[in-house]
Amino acid sequence: MTAFALGIGLSFLAAFGWGIGFITYKLGVKSTDPLTATFLRGLVAIPLIITISVLLYGIESLTVFFKGEASLWLILSAITITLGDFFSLFSMKKLDASISQPISATYPLFTNIILLIGGIEKVTTQIIIGTLLNVIGAGIISFQTNRKDENGLEKSQEEKRNNLQGMIFAILAALAWGFTIVFTKILLSFDGINVIPMLGIRNGIMILIAGIGISISYLRNKLNKIDKKLTSKKDLSFLILGGIVTWGAGGISFFTAVTLIGAARSTPISSISPFFVLLLGSVFLKEKISKLQLLGVVSIVCGSILLSI
Repeated sequence: MTAFALGIGLSFLAAFGWGIGFITYKLGVKSTDPLTATFLRGLVAIPLIITISVLLYGIESLTVFFKGEASLWLILSAITITLGDFFSLFSMKKLDASISQPISATYPLFTNIILLIGGIEKVTTQIIIGTLLNVIGAGIISFQTNRKDENGLEKSQEEKRNNLQGMIFAILAALAWGFTIVFTKILLSFDGINVIPMLGIRNGIMILIAGIGISISYLRNKLNKIDKKLTSKKDLSFLILGGIVTWGAGGISFFTAVTLIGAARSTPISSISPFFVLLLGSVFLKEKISKLQLLGVVSIVCGSILLSI
């Protein structure tokens, strides 16, 4: 198999893995706040990825990130992916997965905008058309979501407010992920840096950040005598499974594809995950999908693919 074919296949595998992961996260955040969810999903995934890294590349593969300029891009990548994942999980608490995920999947739009502002790429016809399709698709989903409920009835002001918050956080997630891809692409260009160790260290920093946030929140609640409900075993299982699938099958596949065929091709292909979320959400979460929402998903996916052709 050629490197090109392998890269394309891994990009599709990443999309499928992220689609499954999104559904498991949706199931896991029902009674868990986004900060705690971010921490819990790494309890098994991070030790597993780091163990695989040491077995494949040796302990040196983990220490190389803390030398020279690479450490800067590692920290930037860790901060932006932490923000992106937190915003995404918060969005899922407000919206159906089949609505939240397509909006957050517009990250190729922001990746390309960042590259253009940096003077790395020129504005092409494909980028203009792809950008318009992304914006139109997100607009269709947002309009339909904020106007009618699943039975076609007018939503209350509180429901509209929750939907608006969910959509804003989904867009913020896409923006943060757009920066993450650019920073990670630069990080992977340094000698001696491999995909699997990078994911273990970078996402390990994410879990550390989330853990610090949880500790601060716990102390604040303790001082204010606020009792917080613990995460159920069922939610914990879904979050752990989601972490393994998203960071394992999804993350490793995607960034390996980036090294094989470049972010220009792998990023838009990986963004077709809304199709998988749409299918899985309707089957396992019993979410009703309107024709307009389906049209919005198709528009976003087509736009994302066009963005980097």
